[in-house]
Amino acid sequence: MVPSPDPQKPSFLSAFISDLQPRHIITVAVMVAFAIVTTRVINLGFKRAVERHRARGTLLPENATQLALTRRLLAAAVWITAAAIALTQFPDLRVLSTGLLASAGLSGLVVGFAARGTLGNAIAGVTISLAQPIRLGDDIEFRGDRGVVEDIHLLFTVLRLGDGKRLVIPNDTIASEVIKNLTMGGVTKVARVEVLVPPAGDADLVFKAMLQIAHGYENLDRQAAEAEVYWARIDERGTLLRLVATCTDAAAAERLGQKVLARAAQLVWRRAL
Repeated sequence: MVPSPDPQKPSFLSAFISDLQPRHIITVAVMVAFAIVTTRVINLGFKRAVERHRARGTLLPENATQLALTRRLLAAAVWITAAAIALTQFPDLRVLSTGLLASAGLSGLVVGFAARGTLGNAIAGVTISLAQPIRLGDDIEFRGDRGVVEDIHLLFTVLRLGDGKRLVIPNDTIASEVIKNLTMGGVTKVARVEVLVPPAGDADLVFKAMLQIAHGYENLDRQAAEAEVYWARIDERGTLLRLVATCTDAAAAERLGQKVLARAAQLVWRRAL
């Protein structure tokens, strides 16, 4: 009597598809939708918080740095939680993970070594947010390049150079190297001047005058980022203009602020009369 052949063992993909139930798909869809909506709510909440601080003039560099990184950490936590809950709906994936972990060997070491840089950058980003050796808006020097800290992400920091280019630096590098913070050290001082132009005033004229005074100021730090004027806010109270310029010292920054305010007052009052 010839023995009958053993039935062929189904592949992992066919077994996974056969065990797939509608509730699994619905759960995954719900978790993805939950993550998207929650992330948008978090972004909107932090955006409004920044706008309130900016409107009141209380948006300090350290506060802006902490708010930006906290928003990203919360968004990452939401997506990780949603993915973890979705994967628990598929028991076959747990079996696959167990088999991969048991036979990983050298591959596991390679993956762990490769992920070390990413984890190190993430931990360094949290450390920078808490200890704040650099903050948003700080004027710093790094490996011979000088610029203003434009943004601090979870994995890297963006530095805006004087020529307008961006230098992207891994957070692990910032945490392990010596960086000269010119704003905190007092080597140079940044003049930040705000002018509120009433609705009856000519905001564009004041904008051009502020920029002209700043660019023609003799005590600007020419090695730092170029002086800029921002349209900070427009509402029923008028238009809020903000000048940011790096000067050679604190006294020069104070004099530039007085010049800009005096000229803006002349233009605003002349327009009102």
